[in-house]
Amino acid sequence: MNQIQRYLRAFWGALRMTLRGEKIVPTPLKVSPLSPWISQYLDLINSFLRAADQQGIDQTKRETIKLRLDGRQMSLETALLTLKFHASDEYPSLVRQGTEGRGVQNTVYATNMNDRYWISKMAENPDLQNPALQQALSALDAHLDSIPRL
Repeated sequence: MNQIQRYLRAFWGALRMTLRGEKIVPTPLKVSPLSPWISQYLDLINSFLRAADQQGIDQTKRETIKLRLDGRQMSLETALLTLKFHASDEYPSLVRQGTEGRGVQNTVYATNMNDRYWISKMAENPDLQNPALQQALSALDAHLDSIPRL
């Protein structure tokens, strides 16, 4: 019963805020050695997307290119959007939690390692064997390899 009461209180609180036109202000990023690294990661993903568009691999084409990642087929577009989500939301959320705890640090490093694996699989894909795309993927890999120590 306590859990139901908690959800009802949260619902009514959210409803009152909505009716008053209030919004939740996101917690700002804490100062962390990861902050500039995260920002650059997002820039590099966007650079890869621009390079792909310039090489004729637009969103529609990226949806047809399939990669085998973590034991399942996934489109290149989905994989890139996942990496972009990590850079724009996942890493910043972890930084807001504070990177002093081992659990958060392990999550950051595990996510980074998985992202590097995905980029290595993209680099092996025959549809992406283009100098401009390979250069963008190399830059992403090098950046992920240089994650700051926490």
